[in-house]
Amino acid sequence: MDENVKNDAKQVMLVQNADDGRLQAVTGVDQDGNIQTADPTDQNVASLLNVNTQDSALEAFFKKFMEQAQNPVHTGIFVMTENALNKLIRIDFDPEILENYRIDPSERLQTQEQRQFEPLDVTKIDLADMEKKGIRMEDIEPHLKAMSYGHKSNGLVEMNPELENGMRVSTKGRVSLEEQADGSLRVVPHYWQERPDLDAPFHGVLLDEEAKTNLMNTRHAGKVIDLELEPGKLTPCYVSIDKWTNTLEPMPVSLLEKRARIKEADLSEGKQMDFYGGGKVLLEGYTTRAGYKRDAYIQIDAAERNYSFTYDGLDRNRYAQENKEIYRQKAAEKNGRQETTASERQPTLTIHRTILKASVPKEAYDQWTEAVNDPSKRADVKAFYIKGMVKDGQGEPFNAWVKPNFERNKMDFFRWNPDRAKRQGAEVKPAVESRTQVAVNSEGKTVEAVKGVKEPLKQGQQEATPAQRRNYRSCKKSNSKGVKV
Repeated sequence: MDENVKNDAKQVMLVQNADDGRLQAVTGVDQDGNIQTADPTDQNVASLLNVNTQDSALEAFFKKFMEQAQNPVHTGIFVMTENALNKLIRIDFDPEILENYRIDPSERLQTQEQRQFEPLDVTKIDLADMEKKGIRMEDIEPHLKAMSYGHKSNGLVEMNPELENGMRVSTKGRVSLEEQADGSLRVVPHYWQERPDLDAPFHGVLLDEEAKTNLMNTRHAGKVIDLELEPGKLTPCYVSIDKWTNTLEPMPVSLLEKRARIKEADLSEGKQMDFYGGGKVLLEGYTTRAGYKRDAYIQIDAAERNYSFTYDGLDRNRYAQENKEIYRQKAAEKNGRQETTASERQPTLTIHRTILKASVPKEAYDQWTEAVNDPSKRADVKAFYIKGMVKDGQGEPFNAWVKPNFERNKMDFFRWNPDRAKRQGAEVKPAVESRTQVAVNSEGKTVEAVKGVKEPLKQGQQEATPAQRRNYRSCKKSNSKGVKV
């Protein structure tokens, strides 16, 4: 279909009146979303609005259209190319064909928002053109992110452009990106000058004394000025001096979205009139990026396509009490997040194939591992009797009941089966047959049954062997002999 053409082809819009169903072609739209229309005839095609170039104004119209859904002025919106419109005129707007061009305002708004914030692909920069202009990639690299969103570099860049005679001259300036018809990007230089020239014609207009005084004092003209951005057509613009290059920069009023609320602070109708008229107004109690309250003077900065904030003469302590409370709330929230993060970072219990050098039974390993992964099964885990563990300080093995402790992320050891006795222990507690072994070998205690045994007790040993008793008696006799004085 004809709408599948290059994105820069002129597109026009038709609206259908709710009262009589009559189609009207849109010839203009203001920033409040009000449209001007004409009959869709051959004679009027050339004067119709190019909707490709009016995103901000059309957005207001689409929003108004959706707000009027309960009591609509129009029942349909249709967008098409000029060629498609000419064909529709010839077939008297066949309803079935016309329906192919109906658009959904909500989808159109979403598309516009996505396109508005979609950055340029900086890999498409024309490097040969940039080299000719004497601009190095390493110099603009720190600014590429801002440039990809349509801004100029945040500072001056050294340049060495090539003149027609092949010579190069050293200078500096800001740079921006400009998309070309073939999809490539060209780096556009904005050269620095020593001082702004306020007496020369600016886009076909001589600035009056009021504007020049404001520009020298504040960098902003302080009012809207009609400039001839296109031959024979005056466009209302804001005008500012670029603080980096000292050049005058225009910004069409139509590019700025009008808001009654800026940074969570309301502007009265009077302040809105002054502000959007180019003046400086006091914005009271706005919210900073850090979340604190503050006052500022704001004014539209045409060079930055944004608002400029100044604070001269304002009481910086006006919101001190409120900001202290905000700080306390932030600190409390931060501490809460830190506690949550710390608990999330607590190590989880890991089940190993061996415990204290003894193999874990397969049934125990599978059951415990499953409980680690599924907390709902932890209440059903069982203790298992494991033999041959080594943790008595002298390398002799012992036996004990073992069970995972998921609350403390450790393994607990018991003398008896805790699932039957319902008794919990915090220390390594060997089984009964290993109790004497651990008491003597690890804890250094004296047990009468093995008194005098020098070597470590064997696993399960409860008393001295006959050989150990003979050695003990022999040592005792030799120690009892002495020299009489």
